[in-house]
Amino acid sequence: MTHVYELDGRQLASLPEAHDYLAQMLGFPDYYGKNLDALYDLLTEQGEETLVWILHAEAMHPKLEQVFTDATADNEHFTALFMTEEEDDAAEDYGTEE
Repeated sequence: MTHVYELDGRQLASLPEAHDYLAQMLGFPDYYGKNLDALYDLLTEQGEETLVWILHAEAMHPKLEQVFTDATADNEHFTALFMTEEEDDAAEDYGTEE
């Protein structure tokens, strides 16, 4: 079974607030250190298939984007996919008839 999460990149623009948001949305344990190293550690320790969709990715802090990209490369069970607002709008329009 794959665990799928959808995150809003607009909630990931500021690092302190982003760590609180990530802890809540991804169900991190209480010992989560709320820093980039701790985030990377938790993402790369995932042993179950995990997919994280990040919508509005253009708004997220670039350091967070790098951590998610690195974790995807370093953990075969973890995948982060980034979607910009433009791509999200295009996906919503796909297949609609006018």
